[in-house]
Amino acid sequence: MAEQPYKFRKSVERLIANFRGIPENYPGEAPKTERPMSSVLDRILTKYKIGQDSLENKIVKNWTQIVGAANAKNCAPNRIDNGRTLIIAVSNPVIRQELEFNKRLILQNLHKIEGAKKIRNIFFKSG
Repeated sequence: MAEQPYKFRKSVERLIANFRGIPENYPGEAPKTERPMSSVLDRILTKYKIGQDSLENKIVKNWTQIVGAANAKNCAPNRIDNGRTLIIAVSNPVIRQELEFNKRLILQNLHKIEGAKKIRNIFFKSG
């Protein structure tokens, strides 16, 4: 029968851990458990949405359907502020005014994209 390893006092365990350069277990701390690498990677991928299209990418892919083919050449989505406002860079003031008139239609087309319903406002900037 295998012998149980010698159980050191906590102060000695901390001293050994410090000497070896490994993290110490402090009182009240949950013991460290090993997890399979695949489960850790799956959690990271889902938490940070790695490998999934972001809302910005979905908007860029569907840009011509959102603003129309004629306007898509003269403007581009820039960024999403505070998760609620889409900033659109417009090439000239005439196109900017036309897009202002069609703001409600653009929002309706935008809300057809999955995850874009949280965008409530559009801001047009020169650029």
